[in-house]
Amino acid sequence: MRALVSIAGHDIPDPSEYNATTSTVVDSARNVQGVMIGAVIRDSMAKIECTWKYLDAAKWAEILSLFNVSLGGSFINEVTFFNQDTNDWQSRKMYVSDKTAGMYYRDKEGNVRGFTGCRIALIEV
Repeated sequence: MRALVSIAGHDIPDPSEYNATTSTVVDSARNVQGVMIGAVIRDSMAKIECTWKYLDAAKWAEILSLFNVSLGGSFINEVTFFNQDTNDWQSRKMYVSDKTAGMYYRDKEGNVRGFTGCRIALIEV
């Protein structure tokens, strides 16, 4: 089965939750009659949010490293994802916004082994 999301050619595990947002960027204001005037600057900008109920610490670090320059990743990556607008997979250049997770499991030696609520937001540049 094809991965729902691939980052820089790396298939990531299918998320427990997948939310898509399509944005239209508009330069707008109101005229003296109070009517909105504006122009579309860019349409169909994609944002996807992936949430996992649980990921082991190594897999979570692997996903995050794809966007970490100091670990060999890149701030902007080619992301292939299922696009709600086209009902098909598309590839677009995206960066990662906030990355959140809650620590879940530590072993007897104190090593972190897993996280819950792992979440990334990928936003088209």
